[in-house]
Amino acid sequence: MSKIVVSKGHDVLYFYLQEKEGLYFLFSQKFSKGVWKFFENGRYEAELLAFHDWKRNPRLNKTIERIPRVTRYVRRYVLAA
Repeated sequence: MSKIVVSKGHDVLYFYLQEKEGLYFLFSQKFSKGVWKFFENGRYEAELLAFHDWKRNPRLNKTIERIPRVTRYVRRYVLAA
């Protein structure tokens, strides 16, 4: 199972895709407390695809919408290489 994990830097969140082959960088974004709290312990990708808690935190919604697109790119061009 694929998991999205986040590490926190100074005013930045770094998102990674954790696969059985290793850890792959996805993207970074400006720190947001709501996004950090949601991803603090990591989230399974299937859990994100089933996310339906819209309109509570717009920053979290935009981040979750971005993840499937970026993970597809990593799987196609990084893992397949």
